Amino acid sequence: MKKILLLALLIAGLSFLSAKNSSAQALTFDVVNNTGVTLVDVFVTPAETDNWGSDILPYDLFEDGSTITVTIPDTYGETCMFDMKITDGVGGDVTFTGIDACTLVTIQINGDGTFSYLETQ
Repeated sequence: MKKILLLALLIAGLSFLSAKNSSAQALTFDVVNNTGVTLVDVFVTPAETDNWGSDILPYDLFEDGSTITVTIPDTYGETCMFDMKITDGVGGDVTFTGIDACTLVTIQINGDGTFSYLETQ
């Protein structure tokens, strides 16, 4: 009986150590458009990758001066550092690099490629 209990504990311990960490969660924050133009797409990617993935803009258009709430899907893993690419209706785009989404509450994006953290946790 002791051997069975010991074997069960050993298997449970090994499965715990080898289990994939599932603590990744979606990251949600507000974005203030201070670019001077209406945007049609917002893409994000973990900073260490080059794949932009899907447009996360919750509406068809993101007017200059307005604020939207975006969510980075939990499928992007546990990283905090992201890059963001925005596009306008005439084919222009701007990329923002090194955004810490884990502490972010509100970010303002500017047309010159700069951004400001307006509120963090």
